[in-house]
Amino acid sequence: MIGFGIKDFFLIHIFAILIGHLNHANLGWSYGPLKYLLNNPAMHIWHHEKYQSGGHRFGINFGISLSLWDYLFGTSYLPHDGRDIEIGVEDSVNFPSRFLNQIVYPFVKQDDTTP
Repeated sequence: MIGFGIKDFFLIHIFAILIGHLNHANLGWSYGPLKYLLNNPAMHIWHHEKYQSGGHRFGINFGISLSLWDYLFGTSYLPHDGRDIEIGVEDSVNFPSRFLNQIVYPFVKQDDTTP
């Protein structure tokens, strides 16, 4: 654990799981100034936006617990609260239904005819 004890590990793990559950709880919270450090529901909803607006073709808001990474690498996107955006996967009818095919899907070259 590189200097961490098992208790520290579980505290960090529980904190990360809490943030993950809050991000998927359909809340509009942003955590005020801490939004630049911790991922939050208001920011995370845009990660699931169906059509990835704002010129981000390959995704946005990748940080699981820490939004800091998105601000550092230029993948942060939070134009407004996102309450009424459409979420999901483009062309969900053709999205693979088998688990292994879903895992390799991001690594397979896709037809570039989508808008």
